[in-house]
Amino acid sequence: MNDSNLIPVTENTEQVNTYTVEGQAILGSLQPQASITPDSNCDAQSNYTDSVPPDKCLCGTYVAGTRTGTIPANPKLKEWDGKPLQEGVVYHRNEMLGLPECTILENRDAQSRAKDWQKICRENGMTNPALYANAKIAKEAGFTPVIFLNDTKELWLIPEHLVGHFYIRLDGNGRAAGHDLELKEATKNPSYDPFDYEFVFKEYDDPNLLYKQYISANLDVKKTTKSELLSYSLCRNKGSNLNNYYTMMGEGFVAKSSSYYNFGRELTKEDVKKASKGQDITVEQELVDCMDMLLKTYSKVFSGNASAKILKGVPLARWSCETLKKADDMKAMADKISDKFSKMLPEQLTKLQDAKGVKGDRTKTTEIILIGIFNEILNS
Repeated sequence: MNDSNLIPVTENTEQVNTYTVEGQAILGSLQPQASITPDSNCDAQSNYTDSVPPDKCLCGTYVAGTRTGTIPANPKLKEWDGKPLQEGVVYHRNEMLGLPECTILENRDAQSRAKDWQKICRENGMTNPALYANAKIAKEAGFTPVIFLNDTKELWLIPEHLVGHFYIRLDGNGRAAGHDLELKEATKNPSYDPFDYEFVFKEYDDPNLLYKQYISANLDVKKTTKSELLSYSLCRNKGSNLNNYYTMMGEGFVAKSSSYYNFGRELTKEDVKKASKGQDITVEQELVDCMDMLLKTYSKVFSGNASAKILKGVPLARWSCETLKKADDMKAMADKISDKFSKMLPEQLTKLQDAKGVKGDRTKTTEIILIGIFNEILNS
């Protein structure tokens, strides 16, 4: 290997996993031909393996190692047949061993998310195929095709004369890193069944179009909030404690505020998983009952438009919840808060409505100032 093609790995570098089996570098990726066994036909990988170093082909040395019996064959894995990728075909990475595959250097880091993606894809499968393109066109678009070498923790910059032989991932890098972990296990355990990593290929003639679509795909990615995920579960949770949660949000309550009033806490990933299975989200019932009582009081006190933001915002809900949980007698504290807020002075209401944080000062945010006034009302 030419050392001049090695570049250091940085935090923002997209990395493609490579694994070592008996001293050989192995990259994880995939499509079909026959099962990988010691007597598989190796002639199918025609001009690609004539030009590309074997350890820079996807699982290239795994294929060679299996043929020589150095590692056990796994019937779930098959060798790439050497045919160029075609549009309109859904390929399976478990059946594409030996495919010269790379990634974009400028992409975000995938390795930090590999285990999470492995877990997600094993549990739920891939919801949509990854997208591959020709690495040569990606390079013409200004991107840098690379392969991560796990044994040396370095990136191999694909040289100009080989880049045309490689396919590059435009989308699905995190899932591929998770699938690489699957392949590592599959090479060690012949009975291991790796999850099905699907991908499609798109032919680009215009590098500018590839660039625009790559940027667009990244800009369009928006992390789904817990609130949005829970909304998908309503169809399976008729009559559950999610209904009031969404009713309040429909009335203008912030999602976290509604969460505090209905569940006595912020929701977690485990809550979302339970809801997706049609199960109710567990709550501390006394706390939720007290929060409901306070909400009724607050709705009367903060009835005007000027104070709607206080009623439906997060600070009041969070402060109420935390104050109740600290109390020795939760019901007694709820009664006290309700009584104090019902009798608050007009100037205190005005202070709440006018509360505004100091920009750039984390010790004087709007929420901190509001909490100070809430405590002042409680202890007056």
